[in-house]
Amino acid sequence: MHIVLAVDGSEYSVRAAQVLARHAGLYREPPRVTLLTVALPIGTPLARAQLSRETLEAYYRDMGRQALTPARGVLEEAGLAFDEQVVVGDPAEQIAAAVRRLQPDLLVMGTHGHSALKGFVMGSVAAKVMSMTSVPLLLAR
Repeated sequence: MHIVLAVDGSEYSVRAAQVLARHAGLYREPPRVTLLTVALPIGTPLARAQLSRETLEAYYRDMGRQALTPARGVLEEAGLAFDEQVVVGDPAEQIAAAVRRLQPDLLVMGTHGHSALKGFVMGSVAAKVMSMTSVPLLLAR
């Protein structure tokens, strides 16, 4: 079983990692986990053009490390093996693209638990990902 755990460094991501860790023993074999985060692009394209490629890569790597660290600790404590991926762009679009590319059996995400109406009006990453993918999605809040 391959599971993608999409995180943003928030307490909701930690909860999603905890849910995954608690349920990992239910599978016949330990799941293969991909820990995924999406770094938001810096400023405007014009602003990014003023920075060197190395500077941008270092920034995105640093932002990714910060977002992955809390969930990484949960997975390591649970003894789960995982690989990590940091991608850059719109979170919902990049998570959906990763799901298409990796073809996991399950996607796990945290959600802030807003009401359905508020989520509908404001939109949410989880709702957008759900509409853009067909993989089973486990939301933890």
